[in-house]
Amino acid sequence: MRATAARLHLRRQLEAHLTELGYSTVRVVRTAGPVPEIVRVSPIRGRIAYGETVLHADLALRRCHERLLSFSQRRTRQRSSILFFIGVAEEDEAALNALLEQLQIRTGTRGGHVHVIAIPRASTSHSRRTLVRAASA
Repeated sequence: MRATAARLHLRRQLEAHLTELGYSTVRVVRTAGPVPEIVRVSPIRGRIAYGETVLHADLALRRCHERLLSFSQRRTRQRSSILFFIGVAEEDEAALNALLEQLQIRTGTRGGHVHVIAIPRASTSHSRRTLVRAASA
């Protein structure tokens, strides 16, 4: 259950980051194969952005490696790269960057469209019940 809460926190923060960048429109995915966790479109420019969350335990999983490779190599119909944002906990950022280099997703000449977003740990000082009470007051 703890992993689910951590992934939910990463996803919410990554979605907020994409919204701040202007990728606010949710897009229905029509492709076969793996589907990214988050697909957003900029309503002004029409550019697509993918988002994935990666937990510490995911860094060792082959399935995670395959998903990262798949989404980093996707292109639009016009053959341009699709922006790919990866949400990861701050303490796992270095390990993810090392993994991206190992998988040859990001090198000195490749991977400029792949962005690692380090997300701080969720504040656990207040319980949910305390937050609900504060909001209703």
